[in-house]
Amino acid sequence: MAEYTYIAGEKVELVKRKDAIVARQKPDEITHEKALSTEMMSPASTRVEVGSEEDMEAVLSDVRQNAVAHHAYEVQETGDEFLITDRILISFDPSSSAADREQLLEKFSLDLLEQYSELDYLVEVTDATQMNPIKVVVALTEKEDCVVCADHDLNRRSAMYDFFVPTDEFYRDQWHLHQEMTTGVDPRASSRCEAAWRVLNGFGSSDVVIGVTDDGCLLSHRDFGESKFPAWGYFQGSRLVTRRDVDADPALMWESNSNHGTACAAVAAAVVDGDLTTGAAPACKLAPIKWESSGPSLFISDSKFMDAINYLSPRVDIISNSWGSSPRSNWSLALLNLVRRVAESGGRRGRGVLFLMAAGNDNCPIEMDTPVPVPYTSGWSSSGWVGPPRTATRFRHNLVGIPGVMHIAALGSNAKRSFYSNYGPGIDVCAPSSNLQLYRRVRLGPGITTATGGGTRDREGVRNNFGGTSSATPLVAGVAALVISANPQLSAVEVASILRRTASRDIDTGIYPATPSRHYDPNPGSWEVRPEEIVDPNFADNGSPDGTTSGFFGHGKVDALAAVQSVLGDQGGDSMQFRIVRNPDRVIPDNDTVGITSTITVDNSVRIADVSVEVEISHPWRGDLEVKLVGPSGTVALLHDRNGGSRDNISRV
Repeated sequence: MAEYTYIAGEKVELVKRKDAIVARQKPDEITHEKALSTEMMSPASTRVEVGSEEDMEAVLSDVRQNAVAHHAYEVQETGDEFLITDRILISFDPSSSAADREQLLEKFSLDLLEQYSELDYLVEVTDATQMNPIKVVVALTEKEDCVVCADHDLNRRSAMYDFFVPTDEFYRDQWHLHQEMTTGVDPRASSRCEAAWRVLNGFGSSDVVIGVTDDGCLLSHRDFGESKFPAWGYFQGSRLVTRRDVDADPALMWESNSNHGTACAAVAAAVVDGDLTTGAAPACKLAPIKWESSGPSLFISDSKFMDAINYLSPRVDIISNSWGSSPRSNWSLALLNLVRRVAESGGRRGRGVLFLMAAGNDNCPIEMDTPVPVPYTSGWSSSGWVGPPRTATRFRHNLVGIPGVMHIAALGSNAKRSFYSNYGPGIDVCAPSSNLQLYRRVRLGPGITTATGGGTRDREGVRNNFGGTSSATPLVAGVAALVISANPQLSAVEVASILRRTASRDIDTGIYPATPSRHYDPNPGSWEVRPEEIVDPNFADNGSPDGTTSGFFGHGKVDALAAVQSVLGDQGGDSMQFRIVRNPDRVIPDNDTVGITSTITVDNSVRIADVSVEVEISHPWRGDLEVKLVGPSGTVALLHDRNGGSRDNISRV
């Protein structure tokens, strides 16, 4: 049953926990056998953890024989713990008299602990109050005219973000996070998260939440620790069962042999606690969604994806999706419209949600037409070689190009494109991952070490061979979370731009040898089409607003250090802001082909990383308008181009 209280005068919906109570006793005074653990909430109150709702009622009944006791609470919307104490802060109305204030304290049997000013009191409930602090705050707020505001003197768990090199047992194996010498690893392949943590002096903000949609997540895994999951959900048929549903069962978030989602979540944000592994943004939180699955297949319809997005949107900053299909991944217009809206104005801060999509592991393009048929399967099945691979000439991923959506490719430990990684003009950035020859002829480097729900030959709960664009995508999610931690005011579109602009091009653009022949496939040259025949692997200026790109790597390898430094203004370049207003009262006549021009002129020695353009146009027929942003090199970003209609659809690029 939902209850409520007030914070700074605003109503906050609460939910009673089924496994904890708060008692006005010291921890050593609580001896009930069903009490699993105790934690001091204030000098006079203790929270008691129990194993079940039945045990909670037994402990509550027992404790109430000797002391005041009440339920523990969580915030209904977010699931965050609401650590009330027996202390309340009261701000009285300036018109109240000292006698009014004294009378109110007597009415509720409140002890005055501290008087910060004539009108601001810190009080404590007593055994004689006979009301839990939740109800006291509600009564003071709603019924007492002499009270302007009543607030709980809440306890808050604040993460300690001071940086230290993680001591998790397998951290040194996690070459994708640091640049320590590791056999077979080119230092250029690292995402440089450890260096970014040093600049941040910490591991990210617990206020940043990463959504992960996959085959589930083992919520109890030791690498996630406590309070890692403010939200979660799983599909049962067409229904999304969420954390707050009365029949929700956290055990159903994970199934044996379905460990992909656990690994993805850990790559993004496994905690730093000296245990097994760590993630790219260890202090940030996770909100996993479990798709229904059958073997390696996930069942994801447009409507289910929309349900997941709608649930996650107000709760997360980023959504990581390590799944897809090739050669075509086309979604309905309704879903595309939802993604556009959420990427622009959704999220916990109303600044948009960054969508990250795995580009795929098929060694084929995304979002392009090819001059020759290109293979998009490996030629293998569970029964062996069944080649040659299937081919196509039309590759479509219609989420490509939406502001706030990024497609992520994979980079091998040798700092070259992972052989299997998809490529082409739809790629935004790449990130370190495993590297295998798609057609199973050659192994090309170590995989990613991260957590898993099942056991491995190394140790229960850890695997050392995770990879694919599946692993690269949540790694980028973790880096994006560090960027938002550095500046929570950034929009999703701005974060995407920062990741592209700061991506490293110091990687190996070399190509792989042709696929060697085998007895079961003596002439692979008859079907193989190598990526360099389709796109240019080298970085070149192709008119992108975020800099040069490569057909293999997009804008380059995600670089956590460069991205965080960019946000913190530690690039060594000049920081400049411009506000140019041109012709504010000019009337735009019909058939004006010249238009209105505003120009920013800057000395060539000044480097400008970001330009923000505000467009404010009053015009009765916006279908007549074309709005462009033109750079010094002549590069054009088309902001508005409609052939009719009056809807304001200025684009953000």
